[in-house]
Amino acid sequence: MKKGNKLNKTLSIISKIMEIVHWIGTGLGAIMILVSIFNKEFVSDFILEEGAELNAYGFNIYALTQSGEVNYFAVIMAFVGMMITCALMALVFRNLDIILTTIRGSYIHAKSSSPFQKDIVRRVREIGIFAIAMPVIGFVITAVTTGVSLANGIESEVSVSLEGVIIGLVCLCLTQIFTYGAQLEEEVDGLL
Repeated sequence: MKKGNKLNKTLSIISKIMEIVHWIGTGLGAIMILVSIFNKEFVSDFILEEGAELNAYGFNIYALTQSGEVNYFAVIMAFVGMMITCALMALVFRNLDIILTTIRGSYIHAKSSSPFQKDIVRRVREIGIFAIAMPVIGFVITAVTTGVSLANGIESEVSVSLEGVIIGLVCLCLTQIFTYGAQLEEEVDGLL
């Protein structure tokens, strides 16, 4: 077995594990939303014991008010953000696994093992879109949390990281390269 195939298979296994972990995180986010709504004492104890800052993939929400009380709306919004970003990351890792499996020649729906296929271009484009969507969703959630908190007279502290936008733009640029490669491969196949 070639060294590249071992690396590809290892990366595929890691991608699949990360996909599963992120789907579990999505489920835990949904559970924590329900717990935040129906069991405020547990959430209050958790926030006060573990720390007031909740973060998930580049956005942070401070869950305590100035008086030291738990801002339950901020907690619920943080878990909504966690659930959405975990789902997006699970889809990113799923796409990575399918790309690697296709290149290895093991994906049952692949037309070939070439990386220059329309399906791979689409999957790289989706990764870029998901990467851009995460900070946008984080920004929307923090803006809504800040707006609602301020409307209720509660100061809130939030922050958003925009690294995902840069990664997403790089992935979208890569789709142009893969699209061009796919076109060239189709032309060459047409000549043969």
